[in-house]
Amino acid sequence: MEDRKLIRLIQQNPDKGIHKAMQLYGTAVNTICRSVLQGCEEGLVDEAVSDTFFKLWKNSQQFSLEKGFSLKSWLYSIARNTAIDIRRKNGYSLISLDEKLEQEPISDVLVEKEVQKKEVRQILHEVIGALGEPDSQVFLLKYFLYMKNKEIATRLQISEKKTENILYRGKLKLKEMLLERGITCYED
Repeated sequence: MEDRKLIRLIQQNPDKGIHKAMQLYGTAVNTICRSVLQGCEEGLVDEAVSDTFFKLWKNSQQFSLEKGFSLKSWLYSIARNTAIDIRRKNGYSLISLDEKLEQEPISDVLVEKEVQKKEVRQILHEVIGALGEPDSQVFLLKYFLYMKNKEIATRLQISEKKTENILYRGKLKLKEMLLERGITCYED
């Protein structure tokens, strides 16, 4: 959705506008807040995300494309600053965090890449789960716990040959299922 339309929607129908903004940018905002609030209590991340979208709505009149910023960049700055404020308010040290943030400004590309990685991991877990049992267990043991085929066979009480067959057929199924979801290659 175009920035101008989204801001107009937020101003005219805040519920729909904020919902749409959360759909588009919620994962990235969560990633930013989680990064800034690393080492803090978990509830503070949710507070920061909520406050960020509240501030987006409250300050939507101040956003202007003419200033040269995209809505996404503006929102990411709100998220970062909100999380920093919450971190300070709750007594967590900011010395090294501030230095890091000053030296390494948040890049849209880096945030988007991290979000994409998380989405790919989520899709991968869903696809592996869709293989059914014992196939999904074999994949999890092999590629996430790095067990050998013989160990997997013993643990699942199946033959080593069956383990190898599941892995072979499963790779083909996984590739097909990932391609159907638009994943052509992935990292991790």
